[in-house]
Amino acid sequence: MKNTYYVLITGASKGIGRALAVECAKRGMNLALISLPDENLEELSTELAGKYNIKTCYKTINLTDSKAPEIILNWCIENKLMVNTLINNAGFGCVGHFENQSSGFYMQMINLNVNSVVLLTRLFLPDLKKNSPSHILNLGSIASFYPIPYKTVYSATKIFIYSFSRALREELRPFNINVSILCPGPVITNSDVITRTLQQGKIGKWSALPPKRVAAIAIKRMLRKKFIIIPGFLSKISFYAEKIVPMSIKQKLTARIFIKTNKET
Repeated sequence: MKNTYYVLITGASKGIGRALAVECAKRGMNLALISLPDENLEELSTELAGKYNIKTCYKTINLTDSKAPEIILNWCIENKLMVNTLINNAGFGCVGHFENQSSGFYMQMINLNVNSVVLLTRLFLPDLKKNSPSHILNLGSIASFYPIPYKTVYSATKIFIYSFSRALREELRPFNINVSILCPGPVITNSDVITRTLQQGKIGKWSALPPKRVAAIAIKRMLRKKFIIIPGFLSKISFYAEKIVPMSIKQKLTARIFIKTNKET
């Protein structure tokens, strides 16, 4: 019997989100793709449907709008999309002194990186229970494990996502809903990221991964019900080092890396 369930992916038009969509399509998973308008999402949806013989649909919307999660849920209901995997991928960050950005900029970041994740998860939870076994994959970061100077608000949002995911994983275990968090280091998604990664020296260059590789690891380990998914050897070292290196030293080291990046951009 052909699979009738859908994977809902936010931020699906480019970067890690696009790579996750392709990886799911390769595995025969139907896709409900979400992204901002004017990012060629229709083209991606049509391409994946034809290439991998799956069902795809898409919706363009700005997830920083507080009403967006409910609009997406209603869209799924209207189109009779049975979601059994929710991938909360959409998000953004920045590098620089905290005072360099406006309060409105940070509010947008918090709305996208935190609020949309919480609200989408809450709204789709009844469907995930009904369609279990189900999965929730949240996009974290190596920044999920400690505060990072010059990425102050971004790292705080990713620390929230880690805490939220860990608590939710245990809470939803009895309902056969797996919760995973993807915590990559640098990912080569565009020219700006390449520039910032090179400015971080040899460690940044060696630890950076292409989105395709990150997505392949993420979906494979999500389906195996792994909780923390850390692609890349150096990123794993960073994760384990975090447990033994004092916070004061970690913050001094990361501050040196990112203040250099900030001065050169």
